[in-house]
Amino acid sequence: MAKLTPRAQAYLQEKHFGKLATILRDGSPHVTPIWYMLDRGNVIVNTSKDRVKYYNIKRDSRVCLLVDDGYTYLILFGRARIATERDAKKDIESLAVRYQGEAKGRRAARGIYWKMPRISLEIIPDRVVSGL
Repeated sequence: MAKLTPRAQAYLQEKHFGKLATILRDGSPHVTPIWYMLDRGNVIVNTSKDRVKYYNIKRDSRVCLLVDDGYTYLILFGRARIATERDAKKDIESLAVRYQGEAKGRRAARGIYWKMPRISLEIIPDRVVSGL
């Protein structure tokens, strides 16, 4: 497992969008924009159980997460672990507040996202590439 440097952790604490790549059944990449958060040094993402990325990760846990702001970037190569010990509804609410603001985020989480079957994923990096 690759460790995130303090500089990488500080960058991930900022609000950027991530791009999560998973592997489709035929071996080709599947990339989607995604919210993420750093929680106690762990990179957490959240998705609904009806999404392609969830099925891909269940079949093959290898992922790549790109977090960037143009030329400044961080790439995490590794695996996604289904974090069953986490409260997925709490996580999606935290993510919605992070990206949409307090009022709008809570309203969206409770009115939309909580109605979906959610799962939280921890990205465990084997390799980190930094353009910071």
